[in-house]
Amino acid sequence: MDTNKKILIGAIGAAVVIGGAAIGLILSRTPEKADLSTIHTEAATEAEPEPETMAPSAKAPTEAAPAPDKAETAASVTAGIETYTSGKVSIQYPVIDKLEDAQKQEQVNALLKSNALSVIKANGIDEAKDSLSIKCKVISIDRKRLTATYTGSLTSEGGAYPVNLFYSNTINLLQVQDLGMEDFSDAYTMAGYVLSDDVKFSGISSDVEAEVLEYRSALDIDALSKIFGSADFPLDSGTQWPESFSYEKQGTIFFSMPVPHALGDYVLVSFDPSTK
Repeated sequence: MDTNKKILIGAIGAAVVIGGAAIGLILSRTPEKADLSTIHTEAATEAEPEPETMAPSAKAPTEAAPAPDKAETAASVTAGIETYTSGKVSIQYPVIDKLEDAQKQEQVNALLKSNALSVIKANGIDEAKDSLSIKCKVISIDRKRLTATYTGSLTSEGGAYPVNLFYSNTINLLQVQDLGMEDFSDAYTMAGYVLSDDVKFSGISSDVEAEVLEYRSALDIDALSKIFGSADFPLDSGTQWPESFSYEKQGTIFFSMPVPHALGDYVLVSFDPSTK
């Protein structure tokens, strides 16, 4: 083989070696891509935690398990309506069922009935001669609270016309306790609200509202504070009937204000704290 061929073959061999080295060098750099597998491995580790991290996860379902039971308990508390009748008197009142504590359920039902019927004694009603008809509506009920309203009319023997009545009762079922104005707001604030330009009434026409506002102009904050301060159950005495009753529904406070018979005997005021 002549010298030129040897040189050519040698050059080709060198090129192959260099090319192989270059390829080897490129391949030797692929471990940089191993970071991807590292990322994948870390993700897998998060999805499949070490035994130490599994313990809290394993406890979570156990701790959350009682929640559905409580929800079922809250949903299971119900209220039906029963009616007391005697002579010319008919009064509806709520009766709860499926409260967890049977003794408290009995106490709550006794309190509900007692409050509903207290209108008889407090207003000096003669069940044989006076005509009284009261309808009850359960506004809301859950495991902790029941709210009911009562509407109706009373016609006393010899009376010229029937008087419209409204009262309400909110009871803390867990404590078997009446709730009232002081639990929703305060009498002085509500009196100021009634006298303000922002006052809103519920369930009356614009014509009646205009007359109520005219009547309101003769009232003062002290007189209204006294009325609202004596609102709701429990009664101060068995023969003293409040001039105002209140309740709360979905964040809005409703309370009655006495007005002349020509205006309906009472009007309901609505107060939404979120707008004030």
